[in-house]
Amino acid sequence: MSNRVTQAATSLLDLGGTPRQAFQGQGELKQKMNITESSAAGVLPALAQQLHRFFHHLDERRYAPMLELFTDDCRWLRQGQWLDGKAAVRDALDARSAAFDTRHVMSNAFVSALSPDAATAVLQASMTAYRYPAGQGDDAVPTIAGPFRFNLVTTTFRLVAGQGWRIAEQRMVAAFAFAQ
Repeated sequence: MSNRVTQAATSLLDLGGTPRQAFQGQGELKQKMNITESSAAGVLPALAQQLHRFFHHLDERRYAPMLELFTDDCRWLRQGQWLDGKAAVRDALDARSAAFDTRHVMSNAFVSALSPDAATAVLQASMTAYRYPAGQGDDAVPTIAGPFRFNLVTTTFRLVAGQGWRIAEQRMVAAFAFAQ
């Protein structure tokens, strides 16, 4: 089931659709999977917690605990490039510039799909990224012109026995950038 959920969730972008179309396309997936408000509400807190934990580790450059949040066969669409598997994700993280720090602020999270066995779920959220020069000191409050980018984030979670919800796939697609 998780492969069909993932394929349906990504099909609009893979076919050249816009981020907005891909985000809206989740409504059809929700209808096909007969998600109810009560079933969505039952998993939303745990999924949102994992998503917040993911971005917190990313912001703090704590890659080992961040990678633990992925399934072994994960896929991550990051900055327009698909990364397949934890090794590819780790290589991309290690290549991040140390010249800048980034903070990700998540909002508007909702469950857009839930498999009938409740073992796979798709969470959609909005993410605003703030980027600023690194090394300003622990006590310094960075001054920035404004947000860097607004992304639509679609995360497919898989319930893994003994580990809880893990990220099987995540797409971060820029909806717009801010003038600097």
